[in-house]
Parts: sequence; structure tokens; C-alpha cells
Amino acid sequence: MSSDQQGRRSRVSIEVKTAGMIVVIFMVMMGVLYTQLDTTPLAILGIGLAAGLALVIFVLDVWVYRPVNGLVRRSRRRLGSQYERQDPHDRDEIKELEFLINTIIKTFTEVQTTSQSTTTRSESDLLRLQTYNRQLVEVNEIGQAINAALPYDETRKQILERCQLFLRADFAAMISLEKATRAFELEDSVGVKAQDTSIDCCLYTADCPVRQATTDRAIVRSADHTCTLFPKTMRSQLILPLAVEGVGEMALLATATTSESFDQVSANVLSNLQGHMESALGNAKKYDGIRTQVSRDHLTRLYNRRFFMNRAEDELNKSVHKTKQPLSLVMLDIDHFKGFNDTYGHQTGDRVLQVVASEMQRRVRKDDVCSRYGGEEFAMLLPNTTGDAAYYMADRMRAALADTRYTGLGLPAEVNITVSMGVATCPRDATTIPDLIEFADKALYQAKAGGRNLVVQWTGEPAPAD
Repeated sequence: MSSDQQGRRSRVSIEVKTAGMIVVIFMVMMGVLYTQLDTTPLAILGIGLAAGLALVIFVLDVWVYRPVNGLVRRSRRRLGSQYERQDPHDRDEIKELEFLINTIIKTFTEVQTTSQSTTTRSESDLLRLQTYNRQLVEVNEIGQAINAALPYDETRKQILERCQLFLRADFAAMISLEKATRAFELEDSVGVKAQDTSIDCCLYTADCPVRQATTDRAIVRSADHTCTLFPKTMRSQLILPLAVEGVGEMALLATATTSESFDQVSANVLSNLQGHMESALGNAKKYDGIRTQVSRDHLTRLYNRRFFMNRAEDELNKSVHKTKQPLSLVMLDIDHFKGFNDTYGHQTGDRVLQVVASEMQRRVRKDDVCSRYGGEEFAMLLPNTTGDAAYYMADRMRAALADTRYTGLGLPAEVNITVSMGVATCPRDATTIPDLIEFADKALYQAKAGGRNLVVQWTGEPAPAD
């Protein structure tokens, strides 16, 4: 503070004012007493009053003015420039003290408000951090579950179910993108579905968020987009693009009626979830590939004999003890197969095997099992199928093979492919797999004995003698 400012404050010091006021009072009292009393007692009284007033001034100075001035100086130093900027420097110590107290109250209030604001922000930041950590833990748990060496279809189903729960979505779908045509295919979905679920709108809708996510390879949050994939009430969408090894481009689509649950999940958490899904689906595809190599015949791509026998035991146990539905077994043998190899070569023989295998796969249902049983012999396992139904299906396949000409395989136009088949059914003919195979085999040999290009259903009677 400048000397001029200090001078302006000192000339209005409260000590000077108090001393001046006391001197004035003393002179007035002496004037009054002078007119009423003798001179000698008046002089003694005046000396006494002067001494008392001097003592009062001294006590006030020691007990009041000096502490007040000291408090003001210390406060000025403590409050610093903030106090100096607001001080007009023209008050006495009482007003100075009043200003000081007001400044302290204001400063304390500001500090308290700032402290409360900081505490509120800290609590909010702590809550966000706790939510973030909890979400990361949940995502890691999802990653461990979906990377548990499961088949592709089962892995995909687990991803959809767990992501729907984690994101609190009303609907979730897994969508794949065909590389050549850039068309979408709906692989699977869970949750509240539209009345007529269709992915066709993604072909021509310019603002499709799924296409935007796969094109930009970025997570997309969308609002108020309507699509035939999900009900119109699902006003909020979240799309995570995926690049899956062995599969190609995909996307996880999650929808909800509001964006509240999606907004609570940060981009970092979604990115971690995205990585877990890509890894799990890629590993599942590899797992399926290994299973296929182990369980399928490399030439015909049908299941091999080992897989067939294991699956047959499972299906028979289900048929006998659970579903109580019939299980039919068809044994098939290519007629005169050795002649194809000897006359036209082994490559042509291999192509004949592939033709028969392809026709078998074309005729059966998803849950049926086709197998290359050995050499030119094949087997078909037909759950929930009666012997008569198995017979008619087998006979249609036999006729289709016999009526087709295979000049593209290198065979003459007059040469066709014929097969003989035998049918046995559980529980009508047998209740164990070895017995079922034995009876179907016997029916097969009855068909061969009957002139080949036949289907025979096992009846328990021996084949007629030649």
C-alpha cells in the first residue's frame, strides 16, 4: 500500500477521534464546574478527571485499538490482493473492521460454495468411475463366457443373449454382410421382434445405421430410425460393427424404446465388448472347422462313421427314453460301384460318390444325419421318422438317381447310377444301434438279392433264396 493511502487512513484514526472527544467532554465539564465550585477544589477535581480520562484512553488503546489494528493488519496480509483491490482506503478502524468482517464472511461463503461444488463433482466423478469399472468387469465376464470353445451357432446365441442383458436392450440381432453383393443377412435375433421381421429395408434405406456402422467401421448410436427388423416403438439403436476372421463383416444391432441404458455405456466399454465378440466368433468358426475336419469325410463332406455312431447312440437314447418318437435308419449301397472304378477310373468313381452324397443331403432335413459308412456304403439317421416315411423318402431318392444321366461325369448316356437301400426302425424293429444297423443291413442285402435299384423295409423275414 502507498504512503499516501496510509496517510489518508491515519488522519482519521479512531484513537485521535476518541481522544478529541474526551478532551471536548473534559473542557465542557470543567466549564460547568468552574461556574459552580471554588477554584482550589476545581483544580484538584480537574487533575483527577484528567488522570482518569488519560487512564481510560490508555486502556482503550491497549485492550481495544491496538488489537483491532493488529487484526486488521494481519487480515489484510492474509487476504492479500483481493482485499486491497476492494478497499477504498478512506474509513476509520471501525468501518475497516466492518469491511474486514464482511470480506471474511464473503470469502468463507465462496470457499464453502466452491468446496460443496467440488465435493459434488467429486461424487459424480466417483460414481462414473464406479459405473465404468463395473461395466468393464461385466464385459470381461461376457468375454470369458463366449470364448469358451463353443460351436459358432451356440456362441452367436450366447453373445446375443448376454449383450441384450448387459445393454438392457429390448431387441438384439446379429447381422452378416455378404462380401460380393453387400447385402445383409439376419443370422439370429432375440427379444421383442417385429410382426414381420425383414432385413430387406437395409438394402435401399440411405440412412440405415447398420450400413453406416459397417461402412465407417465405427460404433453408431442412432435415434428415431425405423426398420422392418424391429418394432417401430424401438426409437433408439446401437450398432457395433464386427470384423470376424473366417466370416467377414458383421454387426450387432441392439434397440430399445429409450436411449437411457445405451447412454450409460461408454465408448471404451463398447470397444472392449466389440473385441470380445470378434474374438469369440472367430474362434468359434475355427472350432467348427476343426470339428468338421475331424467328423466329416474329406471326399463327400458327409459325417464319418465315428461321428455317425456317436450321434446314433444319442438319437436312439432320446427316441427310447425321452421323445418316444420313432427313429429310422437307412443303409445305402451303390450298385456295381467297382465297375465305375474299373471301367472309367477312380476319379470318376469319386465323382459318383459325391453325386450320391449330394443327393442324400438334398433329401434330408436339418436334424437328419448323413454318413459315409465305408467305401461305397452310406447311412442315413432319421429322427422322428416312421419306417414307412423313411421308405418313401429313400425310394424317391433312388428314383431320382436312376432317372438322371451323368454324362458330365464322363459316363456314357446309357449308364446311370443306381443304389440299393435297406430300412429299419426303432422301436419297431430294434432298440439298440447294433441291432438297428444289422437289420437295415439285412434289408439292404434283400434289395440287392431282389435285383438291385430297390428299397426294402425290414420285416423280420429272411431274404428269399436265389
